[in-house]
Amino acid sequence: MPKIDKSLTIEEIEYYYSLLNEEITNYDCGELCKYDNNGIPYCCSAENAVPLLYKSEFEYLKSKGDLWKEWIPKTKEDKKLKQQESDEQIFCECKGVQHCIREQRSISCRTFPLEPYIDRRGVFVGLTFIKTFTEKDSKTGKVKCPLTKRPNDIRQEFIDSHFIFWEKLLLRREEEYETYLETSKKLRSEFKKTGRKFVVLFPSHLKNSKIVKKFLY
Repeated sequence: MPKIDKSLTIEEIEYYYSLLNEEITNYDCGELCKYDNNGIPYCCSAENAVPLLYKSEFEYLKSKGDLWKEWIPKTKEDKKLKQQESDEQIFCECKGVQHCIREQRSISCRTFPLEPYIDRRGVFVGLTFIKTFTEKDSKTGKVKCPLTKRPNDIRQEFIDSHFIFWEKLLLRREEEYETYLETSKKLRSEFKKTGRKFVVLFPSHLKNSKIVKKFLY
């Protein structure tokens, strides 16, 4: 049997980008953290968050300009992170926030700091904050991404369009579903141990669902 190519196509990348064009807040959320990070928003520094791009996405962005390049690990921790690349993904970095071109932001940039939350039934029901960025930075003593403390600032239009994106991607790529199934289980496990609830941002059509809330935690 011939091997089926499951890589994302350029056409898919373009479509996904169109779904991820909504602004996350009505203000520049980078203003919340950049003063504690040498004037650079926390998520825009490769020292804090290295974007993981699909290889076809990287090729697409390279065709648009020279904003992106392959990330080169420098420390022992970096080299460990580099090992997390798959056959279809690659860690990349851009030229810096001062050179940012909004239309050329990666999927990682556009979705940060949120990821899918999958409930006890195994159903994708909303978005939750990437746990790592809800924690304090050892250097500043402050929460890595202060937006994680301001969930009400996130625009509903952003949540709705990003929900559609993730719904399509999770159906398209089983390994992505499995990844977020595990991170969601870990959130629930910690909740059971500590009693601290985590935030789930629901798309408009699920905000008042009693079934969803029944299986949430």
